[in-house]
Amino acid sequence: MRCSLVFFFVLACSATADVKQRLDIYTEEFPPYQTLISPGKVGGVATAMVKEILEEAQLPYQIHLLPWFRSTTNVAKYENSLIYSLARTQEREPSFHWIAPLCSIDVAFYRLTDRDDIVIKTLEDAKKYVVAVAAGQPSESYLLAKGFTLDKNLVVLASHEQGAGMLEKGRIDLLFGAEQFFEGVVTMLQLEGHWQSILKVDELSRRTYLAANINSDPTLIAKLESAYERLSANLNQQERCRRALPPSLLYSRTE
Repeated sequence: MRCSLVFFFVLACSATADVKQRLDIYTEEFPPYQTLISPGKVGGVATAMVKEILEEAQLPYQIHLLPWFRSTTNVAKYENSLIYSLARTQEREPSFHWIAPLCSIDVAFYRLTDRDDIVIKTLEDAKKYVVAVAAGQPSESYLLAKGFTLDKNLVVLASHEQGAGMLEKGRIDLLFGAEQFFEGVVTMLQLEGHWQSILKVDELSRRTYLAANINSDPTLIAKLESAYERLSANLNQQERCRRALPPSLLYSRTE
């Protein structure tokens, strides 16, 4: 009996110790939500909310800013790891613990402003052109499900920045993804006025989340969920996200 109690105590202590280990949190550069401020330092409105939740839970952590495909690969591989800002979709639902809602995103097709020859009013119209998406994003699986093909009209890239370069050089016709991300890329690369959103896909508009690997320690998940619940009344996610939007998107939502 004594041995059993000692064994149980050791297990309990080990579980507690595991929760106190540094958590690896994966994300990508996605202004204004996640932005590299300096080497090793990540800012942005979503990052600020994530940090508040982790600090409320009193959990040590490190944020890794990586290409999105690597971020999603790592969080799927490592238990007790987190990711943000992850769009919550039906396909992803069973693969994560959804800790806290963050900002909402809208998805659209973009072209170069001077490409007046590109006119799309429906998804079928877009199939006439070469479209680029970032790997691992819902936009990729969405277009594949709608009949786009890799050998004809779809290019899958490691990052939206790579797509930006290809669009500027005329190697693709359209970019497809989150409006908020593309507006941030436009600002970062000083391409204001070069791109134009020509078709929004409301079906893909989603709320993004802080999420955890599905096999994570239940004690860790409970601590994070409890921390979010304590903060939720004062986080004001939607208002903070709205204030962080580029003027071009903010005005389009208030006109």
